[in-house]
Order: sequence, then structure tokens, then C-alpha cells
Amino acid sequence: MDTGKIITVNIDDMNEKGIGVARVDGAVVFIPGLVTGDTADIRILSREKNYFTAEAVEINSPSSLRIKPACDVKDCGGCSLSHVTYEEENRIKKNSVRNAFRRSGLPFDMVEDTVHAEDRTAYRNKITVHYSKSARMFGLYAEGTNDVISFSSCAICSDVMSDIIRFTNENIGLLPNDSVESLCVRTNCIGKVTVSVYASKLLNLDCYKAAVCERFDSVENVVLIVDGCGGSFIEDRIAGVDMRFSSEAFRQVNHEAFEMLLKVVHSIAKEARFSIAADLYCGSGVIGLTLAKAFPEAKFYGIEINPNAVSDAKYNAMSNELDNIEFFCGDSASFKKRIAKGKLPELIVVDPPRAGLSKEMRNGLAELSPKEIIYVSCNPQTLARDIASLRSFGYEIGRVVPVNMFPMTSHCECVVKLTRKD
Repeated sequence: MDTGKIITVNIDDMNEKGIGVARVDGAVVFIPGLVTGDTADIRILSREKNYFTAEAVEINSPSSLRIKPACDVKDCGGCSLSHVTYEEENRIKKNSVRNAFRRSGLPFDMVEDTVHAEDRTAYRNKITVHYSKSARMFGLYAEGTNDVISFSSCAICSDVMSDIIRFTNENIGLLPNDSVESLCVRTNCIGKVTVSVYASKLLNLDCYKAAVCERFDSVENVVLIVDGCGGSFIEDRIAGVDMRFSSEAFRQVNHEAFEMLLKVVHSIAKEARFSIAADLYCGSGVIGLTLAKAFPEAKFYGIEINPNAVSDAKYNAMSNELDNIEFFCGDSASFKKRIAKGKLPELIVVDPPRAGLSKEMRNGLAELSPKEIIYVSCNPQTLARDIASLRSFGYEIGRVVPVNMFPMTSHCECVVKLTRKD
């Protein structure tokens, strides 16, 4: 196939990035924006080593899986799957986990159907927009750049969050804009809102705060954050546990789907026999705390490298009167040094960042040799790599459960049960 040639193709499949896949004379062709079942005219753009890239010229017969996107904004690149049905999106995300496992030589037929919440829109409890000095407005970054695009609304955030951003842009003179960098709007499970203004130096936010609080009854706080300092706390309730998060601490953005993920974690823990457990990369402690509440006879440990998150976790344990969990600040790979000899956990939960487990961490888990590991991942590729490594240390895969924490986007969480061979 020559570059520039226009051909008609049927789309056989698509990936989580919203790219359709066609096969022409045995060659694979990737075409952004096309959906499984589409018949379309495409133009060949380039020939790579093992595939071709193309662009859609015209859709001749649209797929039954194709829908009108919930959002007209395309430049931000956030919702790559907004143009397919929710059912198809969940199939695609299951398939992304299957493919990651297959490429790593792991069994992939055991991947379960994707767990998902009912709501596909307005689920995020956090949105960050960035300031353009030239345009004097806040907006999202265009995909792959630091170019700020104009903001009207975001389909995966609540209406009030979009309203606050538009109100801020309409009253931008209330902010000293020479040092403003970004704006973050966060909500909790009962709809209370905290607005954080990020700046390079101290600012007086009195006029802006008064205006926002007068206009929006749901706004309970407006805070200034300079070089990571400042902020306040977000109070929430997750799976029956009262939580306090520092405004800069990590918090899952989809409340309903996260509670569904926790149910998967708890169902796996119920099948395990343990008296001591550890929650590594514990953040503000939500997974460990909900487990400690569910299993009051067991002893739990949590470790997290962010000191603010550890402070939150300790406070959360105290406020929920959970005295069977203890938190440490430090690298999760150093966990063994933190506990008394002879008190090694039979169950370990790991929830690492997208980079997955370091080699040191994987070796550390093998040395600890817990009977059960529950791996919570936000990246199927690094998950599959780490699972392949842990299998070499004698662990068997019990369950693989994709969880759609980020509907309409390319991202997918996953929970894996690992059991050590006797």
C-alpha cells in the first residue's frame, strides 16, 4: 500500500486509545476515530515496520457500536472512547488487560468482565485547569502539549465544577493573574466543593473567595497553594469509613467505581486466611482502613512515602477508632524493616503508581513471601510485567478483575489475586 492511497476497509477491532484496526492483504492498519464494525474510506499515511497508519476520509457505513460523543471537545484527548457504547468500552478495557497478559506470556482467558459503575458521565471528583497569560483564562491542555484550550464544560465532571471554572474565567479580574498557574476544583461524596488556586507567589484571594462562595452554595473553601504549600483538607466517606485527605494528597477520582473496586478487594481478602496484613503504597490509608474495619481481629500495617498522606492515614485511623492498623512513612520496599521479626504478613495489598513495582519491590515481596497478594493496578502493561515476575517466585494467578474507574477514557484499573504455591 502506497502512502496517500485511498482504500475502503472494514474495521475489525479498536483499542483503548480510540484507534480502529483494519487488516488489508494481511497487513495491520491503525486508523484513529474508527469503531469496530465501521466501513470507511481511509488514506494511508505511513508505513511502519509491522503496520500502517491511516486517517479516515469518509465513513460509508457506521457501526452499530458508534454513538454521538457526550462532549464536542476533541483537542484535550481525554475521552478517547466517548464515541462508542458503554458496553463496547467495557469490552475494550477487558481486552486491553487480556492483551497485556498475553504479550507477557500470562494466562489471559481468566480475565473477568469489566466491573463498572452505572454513570459514565459526571463521575470525576477533581478537575485541574491551567492558566494562559496570553488569553487570560483557565483551560485544559491540548493533548500532548502545554497549550491551553478554551473551556466550556467537561462531560466527566459535574455541572457545578464546570460552572465554577466558567465563572472564574468570566471574573478573571478577581485574581492577580501575573502569578496564577492553575485552578483545581474538588468535590466530596455529598457535593461539598474546595477550590484551590495554584500560584508562584503569595496572593490575596479575598475578593475571589467572596465572589465564588456567594455564587455557589456548595463551595466550602477556597485556598491558595504556593510551591506545594498551603491547601486544606477534603472530608469524604468511602465504604463506610470517614476519610480526611490533604488537598494535595492522592484521592481516587471516581467515588462509586472506587467503592466497587474495594468490594473486589474485600471479596478476595475474605477468601484468605490471615492474622497480619500490609497495605503498601497506602496513600491516605483508605484500602487498609476499610480492610481493618472489615477484619477487626487482624493486625494491619500501612506504608507510604508521602508524609502528608501518612499524617492523613493516622488521623483517619484515630477518627474511625481503628486501633488494629498502624502506619509508617517510608519507601514500601523497606517494609520488612518496619515490623517486628516473626510478624510477617500473610496478606499484602499493593497499589503502586503507573510505573508499577520496582525490581527491589518485587524481590522484597518474594522475600516476605506472603500467602496472598492483592495487586491493584492502574496500568495493565506494568501489571502484566510484575505478575510475570511474581509468578517466577512461585505465585499463581487466582482472579483478574478489570475495573472501569475512568469511563470514556483509555485508562483502566485492575485487581489481581495471587496465591503462593505451597
